[in-house]
Amino acid sequence: MYFTSIIVRGITIANSINVAQSKANEQTPHIIHSLQPPSRIKRSVDESKKFLEELGLNSEQFKILVNCLPQAVAVYRMVYDRKGKPIDYILLISNKAYDQIHPFKMKRIGKKATGLNPELKRDSMDWIRIYGEVATTGISKTFEICRKPEDKWYQIYVYSPKKSFFIAIFMDITEEKKRAARELEEQKKSEEQLRFSEKRYRRLYETTQDGIMARDIQGKMIDCNIAYAKMLGYSRKELRNMSIKQLLPEKWFEQREKIVKKVLQTGHSFVFEREYKRKDGSVFPASVRTWRLTDGKGKVVGIWSIVRDITEQKEHQKNLEVQTDYLKKVVEDRTKQLKNSERLVAIGQTAGMVGHDLRNPLQTVIGELYLAKGEVKSLGESEVKSNLQESIQAIEEQAVYMDKIVSDLQAFVQPVKIDKKPINLKELVTNVLASVATPKKITVRTQIGDNFPQIKADLHLLKRVLINLVTNSVQAMPDGGKLTLTGQVNPEGQVSVTIQDTGVGIAEAIKSQIFTPLFTTKPRGQGFGLAVCKRVIEAHGGTISFESAEGKGAKFSIQFPAN
Repeated sequence: MYFTSIIVRGITIANSINVAQSKANEQTPHIIHSLQPPSRIKRSVDESKKFLEELGLNSEQFKILVNCLPQAVAVYRMVYDRKGKPIDYILLISNKAYDQIHPFKMKRIGKKATGLNPELKRDSMDWIRIYGEVATTGISKTFEICRKPEDKWYQIYVYSPKKSFFIAIFMDITEEKKRAARELEEQKKSEEQLRFSEKRYRRLYETTQDGIMARDIQGKMIDCNIAYAKMLGYSRKELRNMSIKQLLPEKWFEQREKIVKKVLQTGHSFVFEREYKRKDGSVFPASVRTWRLTDGKGKVVGIWSIVRDITEQKEHQKNLEVQTDYLKKVVEDRTKQLKNSERLVAIGQTAGMVGHDLRNPLQTVIGELYLAKGEVKSLGESEVKSNLQESIQAIEEQAVYMDKIVSDLQAFVQPVKIDKKPINLKELVTNVLASVATPKKITVRTQIGDNFPQIKADLHLLKRVLINLVTNSVQAMPDGGKLTLTGQVNPEGQVSVTIQDTGVGIAEAIKSQIFTPLFTTKPRGQGFGLAVCKRVIEAHGGTISFESAEGKGAKFSIQFPAN
């Protein structure tokens, strides 16, 4: 059964002839066209019978075997020229499946292939050469073809059991080809999507402003993007030959080792901050995210890191902290001021009532003192008269001081109302000096010319300010000294008045508080004098300032806006 084994091996069919016979008995017998030839092809029939007999088969056995097969099967004889070169081939036997596909339009037994298909020699498949090699050498061949008109694919197995004869088995692989084509298309789409993803990732990798780098477990760089190299000032080639420790200040070595160990052991990513060292030696702060790097099989081969330069962020943070501290101080100051304001309101309300209640009896005291002075003056000279006059003078000084306190209290509590009128500054200063008791051991000097321009101010309020300042200067020179009042006009028309003394001066520690209400260094002071001066001058649109050095006197300057 040599031929049977050939057919079975070629098409992977394991059915025996007995099984094929059983199937044939159950269906209408199919007559192979090639086994019912007309008389003119008797020679081919004889060749077929002889061929089958040599293979140990008869026609009935062949019909039963091959007609039950889904594959197309045909037996050919090769035709040679006188030199033994294959020039054509003739169909001897075929089965039902072969007749249905009619390859190359061959429908007749005993006809040459080129006679049935004149285009055969120009076919892209050199059939005569391929079949000739198999029929001549006995070496089998397997190949695939596509029949364009039907868009059918066939796998052809050609085998020669005897020289000059060959068997061709045609297997329809169209569905397999279509399925493979679909799979190939899907694969191409997947590969295209992968290429697109890789391209997009690569674009992101190379254009992101964050540095991205990969290192192996030993710390040697595997790869990095342009941003990472630019951030550190090295080329990527240089970085591949450097360890991570060459890029970190030494104080970060231990942190790096701990984090790498945690990442490799836990598989979790970590975000942390540290510093990097550039090629030029400068150091910058960075935020780093690190996670494990694995190969295609999931094996851990190193770590990935994304590095972001946070220098600007740190500067913003520092500025924010400064602003926060400033705002905190402002809030504290405002809170303190609010508390002081509340305290001052309460004091002011009390002061207003006290001042109002003291004003009338104080005026009565001052009036009675005036009358008493006149009566004592008319007495004859005696020790008693002298003692009375000294007592009256002392009482009068205290009454004036009390009147000043009441005036300061009322001036501080009440809104400042300005009634500006032209004022001769030289005359005003003269009146002020006459109103303040000045010891003989203090030398007073004024530097205001007769032609000094008039200023517009509230005479009563400005006089009170100057009296306060002159009084303070006199009190600052208990051992005597020099008091100088100066008036000046600058080119812009602004008038300034300075009151300068050579007294004890103002300590550095209290300079920031001297205009604060209720602040005083005097044993009997209330701390309203300079505060009232400041309110009055600012109400005029001017400014008041001072210069002082402890032990070297003080100079207060009042500056008015140009008229």
